[in-house]
Amino acid sequence: MKTINEPNKFQHKILIVDDKAENIFALEQILYAENRSFLRANNGNDALKIAHAHPDISLILLDVQMPEMDGFEVAEFLGGNRHTSSIPIIFVTAISKERKYMIRGLEEGAIDYLFKPLDTDIVRAKVSTLLRIAEQQMVIKENNVALQELNEEKNYLIGMAAHDLRNPLAGILMLSDLLIQEDSNVVNDSVREMVKLMHTASKGMLDIINDLLDVSKISAGKLEINSRPIRISEIIQKSISNNKFQAEYKKIQIDFSTEGEVFKVMADSVRVEQIMDNLISNAVKYSENNTSIIINCHRSESGILVTVKDQGQGIPASELTKLFQPFSKAKGVRTTAGEASTGLGLAIVKKMVEAHNGFIWATSEEGVGSEFSFTLPEAVTPNA
Repeated sequence: MKTINEPNKFQHKILIVDDKAENIFALEQILYAENRSFLRANNGNDALKIAHAHPDISLILLDVQMPEMDGFEVAEFLGGNRHTSSIPIIFVTAISKERKYMIRGLEEGAIDYLFKPLDTDIVRAKVSTLLRIAEQQMVIKENNVALQELNEEKNYLIGMAAHDLRNPLAGILMLSDLLIQEDSNVVNDSVREMVKLMHTASKGMLDIINDLLDVSKISAGKLEINSRPIRISEIIQKSISNNKFQAEYKKIQIDFSTEGEVFKVMADSVRVEQIMDNLISNAVKYSENNTSIIINCHRSESGILVTVKDQGQGIPASELTKLFQPFSKAKGVRTTAGEASTGLGLAIVKKMVEAHNGFIWATSEEGVGSEFSFTLPEAVTPNA
């Protein structure tokens, strides 16, 4: 496992490019330090070859006035190559300090200038500062790699734990569903109510586990979307059925309308069911008893539009922009029966909708309710 690094003593390679050997020697003497080594080039072509062969160079000191290829041209070639474009360059020049020359050098990628005759103290100060910046960048790069590895390990462990928990919970959910549907000769009313509570609790836990699994997949870039033409109404009806016991427990009515039309979308049926499950489940969680949830589906300019509208508490306007951020929960808004919520669901829904090239948004009014809307691309029916 990688550990996060702290700054330490780095070994720096400095490439000095000048057509005069005595100038190179002079800079080496000025800049000598135990943690510095020097590479030398007497012309632009050699400089490009050395830089390409040593992409770990910390700094290039580049003379402007050289025969065949001047420093500006060398800098342009270095900046245009992905292996060398990030190497910082200081131009060393004896030409005029006119503004036009300095601007040209900066445009070609230089980050500073040294003017001949060289001031030893200024040379040392500028190079030391740039090397410290290079060290910080190296630390950041190494730490980013370490963090990425730690994140991948975390996702792997979460995935394993969630998979191990999901199967038994799914079994409890299925068995409790069967018991609820048994006739009164097998399961009396008091037992049925307890089984409903068990069903509600196990579904809540399963939702949390599924959220964790989805976050792990999204973080790892492994969210798969297998799109095909599907009837959106069938998915919505299935999601309503998935949430019926939770809704019945709070005496919440769920109404669904397609305006008499049959809509087909190009989408992954499993992911769309997850989207609908989350939106309906949230509507139930944040609604009071004896209210209604209205689901509509119709054609829009952006595709097939699905809306889920509740009569819940509503969300403050200041919180709406945060709804789809991971672990975000609207301030002052709580589930009405103490239902669990990870704060991940809407962030996952947003990723899934966008993975289908769709859009999702929310509108709300405090004390009236909220409406969540999303679009999916309509499946194109080939002409007969």
